[in-house]
Amino acid sequence: MTISASGPAIRLIVNADDLGVSERVNEGIVLAHRSGIVTAASLMAVGRAFDHAVQCCRRVPELDVGVHLTLVAEKPLLQRTSSLSGDDGRLPPSAGAFLRRCLAGAIRMADIQAELSAQIERVLDHGLRPTHLDSHQHVHALPGIAQLVLRLSTRYHIPFVRVPVEDPRIDRPLSIHAMSRWTGAMALRASWTVARLSGARGAECRRLRFLGFTEGGRLSETRLHRLLRTLRPGRTYELMCHPGLAPEEPDLQNWNYRHEEELQALTSALIRAEITGRGIRLDSFKNML
Repeated sequence: MTISASGPAIRLIVNADDLGVSERVNEGIVLAHRSGIVTAASLMAVGRAFDHAVQCCRRVPELDVGVHLTLVAEKPLLQRTSSLSGDDGRLPPSAGAFLRRCLAGAIRMADIQAELSAQIERVLDHGLRPTHLDSHQHVHALPGIAQLVLRLSTRYHIPFVRVPVEDPRIDRPLSIHAMSRWTGAMALRASWTVARLSGARGAECRRLRFLGFTEGGRLSETRLHRLLRTLRPGRTYELMCHPGLAPEEPDLQNWNYRHEEELQALTSALIRAEITGRGIRLDSFKNML
């Protein structure tokens, strides 16, 4: 299917998560931008390779940069007396552990606000102008935190906040990974619905149709072709992806993400040809302001 020049365009932002988590992931994201279809990336202010990521952003100034807000699995910027830190000085290891501590009343909302503000300000202090907010393991979709992040987007004049709600699809072969991601997608939908009912407002006029959660860490060329076929004229999409060179850090290897397979898919000549043939416009957040 080819979209005529006079017809409504399909606009697609391809956004790479986890910039700053590892130098090898950083280099893969840069390659996916320079030689592929990645147009944006989300930067972890607490990432162990943050300084290297900032250098990467300066090498490719046309790459759209956002903040990958992080409340799990890394070390917080603000450690003293913060209820976010465990005895090891680290954030909770997963979104599930984070939620359990929140429900137990062990994490103060004021500490969450202070940490997230510090993360945004660290990115700003390094001369970068973020255009979007999202989060590691999508914890910003939790009720209470969603409202907070939307307020921070207004305070720091960051116009886009990811709504990680993906339309359900049944075009994937069944597997343990697929079932796990499908369950997670349903949980995110429910969480965001509760957040909306609890008063989460703001950035709604900027909402983009979200893609990529069910393929998280496994976005092969075949799966990317399948996703592209679902795009419809007149709509704007954000495709989340995780390209990179295979990280050497053991904890990152435990994610079981296929970084290099995603990198190959995102730099595929066949994918580029399909995007051109369907009249899909690769875009960025800043172009939509």
